[in-house]
Amino acid sequence: MTDDELFEAVHARVTAGWPTDSPSVLTTPEPASLATVKDAESSMGFHLPPLVRRFYLEIADGGVGPFHGFSPLIDKHEGVVTGYLECLNAELPPGAPPLPPPGVLFLCDFGCAMWALLDCRHPEGQMWWWEEGDRHKLDLTFPQWIQAWLDGHLTHEYMLEKRLQDESWVRSWDDQEQ
Repeated sequence: MTDDELFEAVHARVTAGWPTDSPSVLTTPEPASLATVKDAESSMGFHLPPLVRRFYLEIADGGVGPFHGFSPLIDKHEGVVTGYLECLNAELPPGAPPLPPPGVLFLCDFGCAMWALLDCRHPEGQMWWWEEGDRHKLDLTFPQWIQAWLDGHLTHEYMLEKRLQDESWVRSWDDQEQ
């Protein structure tokens, strides 16, 4: 599917009252304003991938997507920007798993310390899987990940199957620096 087709399919699902996988999430917040998106991008220091940005601007500021949906952009407790800035400024205790590098966002909480992460350093948004500090790059871009969700394939097992075993934050980030 093209980005426009994915957008329309997600929009139709939201309009039909099924914005997430959770039966407890039947409504969505209003879309984010352009000023909110620009403030979020300015605070983080980079742009969101175009399809992600479009979802926030035209469908809802969070609450859409797998499990309970994407986190809102700016929220004091659970927002994407708040989480990102906390990670950037965190001082980890010895032995703690490394946090994501700059440009990688905690996007969608699957519960039980499992997250889908979005790597905004990739033009389409490379997806990563975080499970209790164990992190793996997925063989999926954001559009492919949304397609898998729409097709009903985005389960915990699917995420594990799509892991690229030889990827890590350190190697990926080191490659970017060269």
